Amino acid sequence: MNRIKTLIIDDEKPARRALRGLLAKDPEIEVVGEAMDGEEALELIRALQPQLLFLDVQMPMMTGLEMIERLPATARPAVVFVTAYDQHALTAFNHHAVDYLVKPFSDSRFDAAVERAKQRLRSGALAATEQTLRTLLAHLQQNGGVGAPVTPVNEHARIVVKADGQLHFINQRDIRWVEGQGDFAKIHLKDNHRLLVRMTMTRFESSLDPAQFVRIHKSTIVNLASVRRVVPMMARSRGMELDDGAQLPIGPSYRSVLDRLK
Repeated sequence: MNRIKTLIIDDEKPARRALRGLLAKDPEIEVVGEAMDGEEALELIRALQPQLLFLDVQMPMMTGLEMIERLPATARPAVVFVTAYDQHALTAFNHHAVDYLVKPFSDSRFDAAVERAKQRLRSGALAATEQTLRTLLAHLQQNGGVGAPVTPVNEHARIVVKADGQLHFINQRDIRWVEGQGDFAKIHLKDNHRLLVRMTMTRFESSLDPAQFVRIHKSTIVNLASVRRVVPMMARSRGMELDDGAQLPIGPSYRSVLDRLK
């Protein structure tokens, strides 16, 4: 019997390694490749034509759902979503009968998801899979857009980020400021810990409470509760001094933020 050609898509290398190790135990599965983002995954899908995807939902630049939406209907494999969505979103996944794994998951839960995917492939039920994907995409788009937060944003809401191969649940009020570093964002926490996550500043900003956080530079987002005072800086510019003594310049395009402090 032909083995099921499978592709692993996750922006975290430890997560890809863990999935590959679990799938290696199944003689019916053949892992034909790995991708760390949506663009790379689309290229591999076209080249390798896998039958099954293990797809991380929350990836930078392009979410797993956005990636699926870019595939022609005739080229969409069976999908097992790997997600850190909250319960509201899981209800949507469950209602539309799309297989998903919630990190962290047990070996037995993983085996059950694999078995369901194999049953779909054996029965040729890909038409049903395609319909559930369409329904799920429509549902999420009607409720704030693909990849958008599914809970109201406020300072007490938690955000989920991946750093160092682990999921971190962070209260927004515990964030002092966020520093952009290319396609990454460094989160400076009030306990002086720092987390480096693979996410653009624009995307990170969209997950924060706009009443509590302000963008003061293309590479800086600040929690207003952490601001001690406005200070003069070089070349007649100004910056914000935080409660830990850090001084952060206000970019020329962001000077209007000072109006919020009056």
